[in-house]
Amino acid sequence: MSEKEQPRLASGLAQKVVDTIAPTIDRHVNIMNAHGIIIASSDAARIGTLHEGSVEAIRRNQIIRVAQADDTAGTQPGVNLPLILNERLCGAVGVTGAPHEVEPLADLIALTVQLLFTQEREHSRSARRAAEARDIISALLAGHVAADVIERTLDAHGLRAPLQLELWLPRSEQDPLLEQPALDGARTCWVGLFGAHWRLRKASDEPAADAPNANDRYLIGPAAEDAGELLAQAEAMRTLAGRPAMLPRRELEGIWNQDIAVAVARTPARSLKYLAARAQVLNQEQARTLLVVAAASSMSEAAESLHIHRNTLVQRLERIGQVTGADIRQAAESLRLQHAVYARIALDELQVF
Repeated sequence: MSEKEQPRLASGLAQKVVDTIAPTIDRHVNIMNAHGIIIASSDAARIGTLHEGSVEAIRRNQIIRVAQADDTAGTQPGVNLPLILNERLCGAVGVTGAPHEVEPLADLIALTVQLLFTQEREHSRSARRAAEARDIISALLAGHVAADVIERTLDAHGLRAPLQLELWLPRSEQDPLLEQPALDGARTCWVGLFGAHWRLRKASDEPAADAPNANDRYLIGPAAEDAGELLAQAEAMRTLAGRPAMLPRRELEGIWNQDIAVAVARTPARSLKYLAARAQVLNQEQARTLLVVAAASSMSEAAESLHIHRNTLVQRLERIGQVTGADIRQAAESLRLQHAVYARIALDELQVF
């Protein structure tokens, strides 16, 4: 709700307050809108009628206390208290009885209405944001929405480039992180689509403080400067979501190659076994060693990452060359063997990531 919007008190919410409080305090309670019309009451017959005392309370924006009954005017002793919601006067609360006795009760009722109104407003706002997030992310993943339409939609919701798309496969659908709300101009909420959870966020050089657990399969795309880049990333990430075993756990992102993963994920299922054949003789340790070496800047770095001596690493690589017939010192040979390893991962024959 914009700060400039006039808050509107829903009659259902007002009646809920009356039904809860009136029997407890054993007093007659009315809640009026900004025009003095009773919208909730412990006397159902009065709903929809004008409450004169509240009109005066709203006009003056102050408490009106009635000490004596006036049968001609149809008024009873009591207080009429202006009702402030979202820092705006939007109605009044009336409670019958001796003013000095019921004024604290009227204050309590007004506070209850304010709290419930704020709660309901936040819930509605959250639901609206969730719907908006689903619309935006489903448009990206569908892939057939024009980039300029995506740009306008993002701009309308305060999401401006550079942006990053996140993909997450939580280990539990009850993970509390899934309930994280959207933040205006910073991120959407998580949206479940195509067997995964997705979120769009403002790009940052800093690691996301609200990212999933290091053992979860999670991927965050590079910063996209426009909707065209986002659409391309969304297509690739949706492809990967269809092959969950190929998505890396956060702690293993360093040895994961997205270009190879996407290429293999796009390979027709009937062709995967032929692609995987070259790495069929490798065990899990050998496959991981190959990927670690390919990602490292030096043999020493690879050995340290694997927690083994450099000589042990050299021996492993020699053994990989012997059983596969590939000279992995050659970049092209190594790349072909990596593709084969990823194919086996896609077929759930290896659990490397």
